[in-house]
Amino acid sequence: MEEKLSSYLLALRPWSLSASLIPTLLGCALAVKLPIEKGQFSWIILFVTLLTVISVHCAGNVVNTYYDYVLGIDTSRRSDDRTLVDHILSESELVSLGVMLYLVSSAGFILLSYISPAKMEHLAAVFFCGLSSSFLYSGCLGLKYTALGDVLILMIFGPITVLFAFMSQTGRWEWATICYALPVALNTEAILHSNNTRDLESDRQ
Repeated sequence: MEEKLSSYLLALRPWSLSASLIPTLLGCALAVKLPIEKGQFSWIILFVTLLTVISVHCAGNVVNTYYDYVLGIDTSRRSDDRTLVDHILSESELVSLGVMLYLVSSAGFILLSYISPAKMEHLAAVFFCGLSSSFLYSGCLGLKYTALGDVLILMIFGPITVLFAFMSQTGRWEWATICYALPVALNTEAILHSNNTRDLESDRQ
């Protein structure tokens, strides 16, 4: 049982979660620093926002693992993610994990829509933009396989996440959040670019 739980945890790629954790905390910090028209900073909203964003990120990681394996990108000879290659988890177990994570993120969004001062339609627009992007990165359109994944990552782990966290706290959006989000987005993009450079030969094959 403990070994199975460890396998599920590794499938989430917890070492990558700083990419979503930092912009979420930045958005909440901006909510404190920038003038707030209504209400006060809420730790409960911060916790639910973190749960929602991290669940979407983990779901995206699971989708990426699944499609890399199914499409033959990850093989026994060349793969950093060994979850499916080494049969640590089965395909059905990974799919179930991804569905569960998307359900958790959706539950977090529904809770946020009740406790956040933001209008539900505004919060929903940003949330579903991030949620759909986490799937489109490697699933469905598979933007990462057509050299458009970097553009998507730049948007998700920058402006979208920062704006979502800020809006959850304040109930409004600010252009300033995008300016603050750019350095964070570029840092995440630099990490992705270094990984792409490392995998250049295997990806070409």
